Formats: sequence, structure tokens, C-alpha cells
Amino acid sequence: MLSAPRTLFVIHRFDAKPLSDSAGVIEVLKPMLASGLLGEHRVISLGRDTEDYLALIEAAVERAAQAAAGAPVVIYGAGAHTRQFTPQLGRLRITAVADRDPSLWGTRCMGHPVIAPDQIPAHAQHVVISSRAYEQGILQDLAASFGNTVRLHPLYGPNPDGEMRAARETEIRETVEAFRPDLLVHTPVHPHENLSAEFLLGLRDLHPALRIVTLWWDYDEAARHGSYLDYERETLRWADLVIENSNGTRLERMRRGDPPYEHHRNCDKVFFHPTVFDPALFHPEPEAEPRYDIALFGSSVGRRREWIDRLSRRYGERFHHLGGTYESGRAPLPVADYAAALRRTRICVNTQTYPFRTQCKGKVREALACGVLLLEEDNPETRLLLQPGEGIEYFSDEESLFALIDRYLADDTRRRGTVARGQAVWRTERNAAAWTRALLERLGNGRR
Repeated sequence: MLSAPRTLFVIHRFDAKPLSDSAGVIEVLKPMLASGLLGEHRVISLGRDTEDYLALIEAAVERAAQAAAGAPVVIYGAGAHTRQFTPQLGRLRITAVADRDPSLWGTRCMGHPVIAPDQIPAHAQHVVISSRAYEQGILQDLAASFGNTVRLHPLYGPNPDGEMRAARETEIRETVEAFRPDLLVHTPVHPHENLSAEFLLGLRDLHPALRIVTLWWDYDEAARHGSYLDYERETLRWADLVIENSNGTRLERMRRGDPPYEHHRNCDKVFFHPTVFDPALFHPEPEAEPRYDIALFGSSVGRRREWIDRLSRRYGERFHHLGGTYESGRAPLPVADYAAALRRTRICVNTQTYPFRTQCKGKVREALACGVLLLEEDNPETRLLLQPGEGIEYFSDEESLFALIDRYLADDTRRRGTVARGQAVWRTERNAAAWTRALLERLGNGRR
């Protein structure tokens, strides 16, 4: 095992969240420090503020508006990003919103019809790509599909940080040279915004003993170019260890070289090791009086919207939809408030969001850490961690979900028993020390 390593954390902030609310801090830095297994540490934060991104989006929309010159425009992306920037995008002459999720086709977004991507040319010859995480993949896929028949307008580009990236790289390089860490823990952001493979490989030349660990928060097998798949291949060039945070079943296909992973190399570096959460925030509060009987946390993106509507119709005021990003009439919850609300919930419902991605989501580990009964939309990734009755029950459709809710609302002793079994698993296998020890053991046993 790598023993008490001097550790440099390089934390990318997602979107415009403060460092204290970023996933890299809550799911990686804080648990690793709480484990007591690290030596001295340093932290470098990478990110921009809300005002910076708003100015960037406004400038990009203005360029698209000038290029379109009043002609019709299709917005690509019917998710949270489009909701966030509706005031800016609304300046365009929008005729439709395209999205690859078939469940959204025929619905409306921003007051416009949601269409399949292959219908774009029938609606406009200009497309504004409203997605930060998937922009490069969408850009390349649409270019391959339509060639010059439509004009594509990205909002971010391959390096939205511009000159800031060079300053960040200088800070990291100088810190490695002065601090001489044994371990660099890198938590990434959206693929095209991350540090380059060449830069990270250069850190090895600067400090050959340095070990580097990173993780994949997300994945996307549908966009074949310019997105997560490309970033994964780059990661495998420079990382000593990669944590697959959400989908373990794809690792066997990756190691066999099945499509779309035929060009992934060094796949033995990757292991399924979903993160745990800051134990100072995510912990049981068994003596507290529950505030919410049934709650679903997070944005109403993709198919989750359907589940929210069903639960609201069935349970009325007993059901609460809490938190989420860019929800109409609902501000995002700071992480401390979110954790406090989760600890005061009897039954937490969690669902998948998009048909192209199945994940063991963070809500799973958050609910277990807080001692909440979790009802999880059935998926093979979460089952890699937890069996039914271990603080969790699985549902496959509306009927099975409602049956579970009704059963546990009527029998609180049974609910407490299921939670207690889940807590026993959590305390043994998923606590901060166990999670960090497994990581350090892998690093200590691995070879470059």
C-alpha cells in the first residue's frame, strides 16, 4: 500500500459551483482526508465564476445571431443547460429543440417542439449546441451527419478557459516542483475542459516518482468522437489508476476491446470504485424527526420528469421534489442543506435519467451514508454494490415503486430494519477509510 503519501489534489469545479460544493471536494478530497491515511497535502482549484460563463455564453449567442441574420435556428439539447441559459438563447429565432433522447420527442422545451436530431435540416440550417459536457461529441456527430447542409454554432469551443489554462498549468507545475508530492489526485470536469495528456505526462518528467490517480465521473458510449470516449483514451495514457465511478459492467467490454472501446489501451488501470461522501455532512441522524415522507432529489432531466409527475399525482403533499439545478421556481440546494434534508427523509426515490447511460448514481451512496431508505430504479451498476434489503430496494415500474412506498410507509419498523442492514454494509465496506485504503493498495501494487 502507498503509505501516508504527500498528496496534491487538483480539483476542477463543475460549472460555477464554489469549491466547497464541488464533487471533487465532497466525494474525493474530504473522504480521503477523513481516512487519516494521507500525509501532508495541498489543494489547487480550477474553475470559473458564474459571471465568466454568462459573459462567454452571451458572446457566443451574439455571434450565432449575427451569423443566422434572422434565419431559423434549432437548439440542440433539451436539458438543464438549455433551461439555465433560456434568457440568452431566447434571443434567437428558434423553431425547434433537438435532443437524442427519444422520450422527449414530441414534448416541448422553451415553448418549442422537441425533435429528433435527424429532423434538424427540415427546421433550420443553423444549430446552436446547448451542452457543456457533450459539446465536442455533438459537434463532430452532427458534422458527420449533415456536412455543410447545416451550420453548427458551439457555445464553448475546445478551450473555453482561454489564457486561464496556461496560468493554471504553471501553478500546478510549480507546486509539483516545490512540494514534490508522492500522489496527485486529479478530479476532472467536462472532457474538453480538462488538462491535456501532454501536460500531465510532462509532470512525470518533472517528478518521475509521482503517482497520478483520476476518475471518470460520467461516460457516453453514443457519441463516438470528441467526447468522453476520446477523453478516456487520453486518460489511460497518463494515469496510474482510474476510478470508474458509475458503471462497472462496461469494464469487461472495455478490457475485451468491444466497440466502442476497441482503441482503449491499458484498461487494467481502471477499476469500479464508486466514491463515498464527506462523512462530516453525509451521516445518519437517527434521532431526528423526519421532515419528508417521500423525496426525490435533483434536476427533472430526461425521464426523471416522468417519475416526479407520477409520484406527485399519487402521493400529493407527502411527496417532495427537492434541489436540482436550474429548476423553475427552485434554487439549487447548497450541499450542507441538501445533506441535512436527506438525513430528514424517510424514503428517498432515485431514478436513471437518460436512456443512453445507466449509472450507480451519487444519490445511492449519499442516501446510504445518511441512513435513508433508498428505492432505486433497477440497474446492474447499483446491484454491483448493494443487494435488495441492504438499505435499498429496487423497482422496475410504477406499480412496483408504489407497492414499495406503500409497504414501507405502513410499516416503519420494517423500514428501520432495512436501513439498519444497509448501515452495517456501509460501515464495513463503504466508509472513507475503506475506500481510501482500497485506492492506496491498488496504487501500491500497480506498475506503470
